[in-house]
Order: sequence, then C-alpha cells, then structure tokens
Amino acid sequence: MREADYEQSLSEKELQKYQKIVEFIDKSNHKKALEKLEIFIEENPDFIPALNKRAVLYIYAEEFKKAEAELEELLNLDPDFAPALTNRGSLAKKKGQKSRAKELYKKAVEINPDYGPAYNNLGVIYREEGNYSQSVKYLKKARKRGSINYKYDPDKAFYKDPGCIFVLILVLALALSIFFLI
Repeated sequence: MREADYEQSLSEKELQKYQKIVEFIDKSNHKKALEKLEIFIEENPDFIPALNKRAVLYIYAEEFKKAEAELEELLNLDPDFAPALTNRGSLAKKKGQKSRAKELYKKAVEINPDYGPAYNNLGVIYREEGNYSQSVKYLKKARKRGSINYKYDPDKAFYKDPGCIFVLILVLALALSIFFLI
C-alpha cells in the first residue's frame, strides 16, 4: 500500500500530528520528531509510514540494528511498502552491499513506479559505479516522480542527493565535447 492510502485511514487530527512529525524530520529536528513519533506510534501502532519514519530516524542516528529491525517488522506487515524497501536498500548500501541495495531499489520501483527516491538512489549507485548513462536515466525518472524538493529552502539542496547535479553537468560537458570534436 502507498503512504497516501495509509494517510486516508487517519482522522484529520491524527493526520495533522503525523504531518507535523514529518515537518520536524524535514527540518532535521530529529530528537523532537522521535519524541512525537513514539507517542504517535503508541496511538497508531499499525500505521506503517510512522514505523518507516522511525526507522529513518534510527538511520540518521546511526542506530542501524534498530533501523533494520524496524524495517523488517514493518515489511512483515506490508511487504510492498516501497519507502521501507528503499530504506532497507540504503542500509544495504551503507554495509557495502551495492548489488543487494540495487535489488531492493528495483523492487521498490516495481511495486510503486511513481516512488522517486528509489530511482534517485539507483541513479546514485550507477554514478558511483561509473555507469553515467544509467545514472542519468534513473535520475531523470526520479526528477519526473518528485524526488526533487520543490519548496525553496536555502538550507536544503535542490536534489535529494546534491551529486545528481554533478552527474547532469558531467553528461552535458561530455556531450558538448563530443559535439565539438565531430
């Protein structure tokens, strides 16, 4: 199920609480977000997106075992929750398991073809591997699917991964140099 589907199951008041927690996370106020999230999860123990956000906060705090346990638990409840699969892929990448990470990201986009962060993460892995054509392909898909922060915030990078701009500039420079050589 998609996050929006889960959100429809909440009352307006609960949805506002959840959105406030997401806002704290977006503003990097992780301590406050975790405090509020613990209370929210106590009141809504089956709300998968909240469990996923808690796993994300564990990742930010570098509590990888807690994050992995949280993701495993919520994927047992909903094995098709693309954000959790993507976060599990990010944990695999942190462990140096890039092929496992790619597998999880690809599964996430197979389940939810509109989930931009998984495309973005695939693009980053391909860039790190030196496969720039695949990187650009996935980064374009990420951009089309909202993996760009549209709210202007001078403290945040425009792309989720600032390295994406580097890849786009690199490809443009390569194309121009080939054009002028011919």
